[in-house]
Amino acid sequence: MKQDENRPAVANHQQGVLSFEVQDKDKPKLSKRQKKVYDLLCTGKHSAADITIQLGFCDPRSYIREIRDKGVVVLDEWVEKEDVRFKRYWVYDKRVE
Repeated sequence: MKQDENRPAVANHQQGVLSFEVQDKDKPKLSKRQKKVYDLLCTGKHSAADITIQLGFCDPRSYIREIRDKGVVVLDEWVEKEDVRFKRYWVYDKRVE
């Protein structure tokens, strides 16, 4: 079968292949980066600097804001150490109580 020269090249894909992704009803759909930040915040309290060091994301506060916009409860607290003031973030898990 001769391919039409004017038609753009199409990546090979399989027709009829279905992908089923099981999603927990309690968790909103997050991007890969949001999911990494979410998973880290589930482990405990972390500052924006901690998240940047561990995940390598430039401004994790934007991901935290996006996660909050999707309905996840991300709590924060101000911490003052010597002359430095910063926030620590963590995910509120109502199943713990």
